[in-house]
Amino acid sequence: MEGSRKILVGVTGSIAAYKAPSVIRRLREAGFEVEVAASEASLRFVPEETLAIAAGRPVHTEETWWARSGRVEHVELARWADLVVVAPAAADALARTAAGLGDDLLTATVLAGTRRVLWAPAMNPEMWESPATRRNVETLRGWGHLFVGPAEGAMASAAEEPGVGRLAEEPEIVAAAEEALSEGSG
Repeated sequence: MEGSRKILVGVTGSIAAYKAPSVIRRLREAGFEVEVAASEASLRFVPEETLAIAAGRPVHTEETWWARSGRVEHVELARWADLVVVAPAAADALARTAAGLGDDLLTATVLAGTRRVLWAPAMNPEMWESPATRRNVETLRGWGHLFVGPAEGAMASAAEEPGVGRLAEEPEIVAAAEEALSEGSG
């Protein structure tokens, strides 16, 4: 593959965040240079240290964003990344981004001019089918953002019925990232 292969993985507050380390490892195995930005809510589902081990480097968080470093972290990340892969993408992250809110590190990075964005939604099937979520997805698609999934199948909660809302499988996310970057380079 030619060209740069730098991916910022955004991890949001979906219970599927427990799968993020595997997504990160698969992207690295595919030859991507990976940085990770984790929302506060995502860290309730997966420890920061686990994400850092998977990425092989420290994780960008709300704490690092607000550190007195003299850096403008969201702008630096937006300029660095060839692609932002949000996996999992919770309904909240889709909504805040579609509304133009940059009140956390990930949404601010996306709004700061990220070249390409690939969303991998993961949420309850009713949330995925909600008119608000459908509108937000269409808004983001209108901006040129790409989507992989969600898939149909059993949800993380055993109490829920299967349906569309499950995080796409790791190989599908990697393939979608490859495709997004090949389209973006042409």
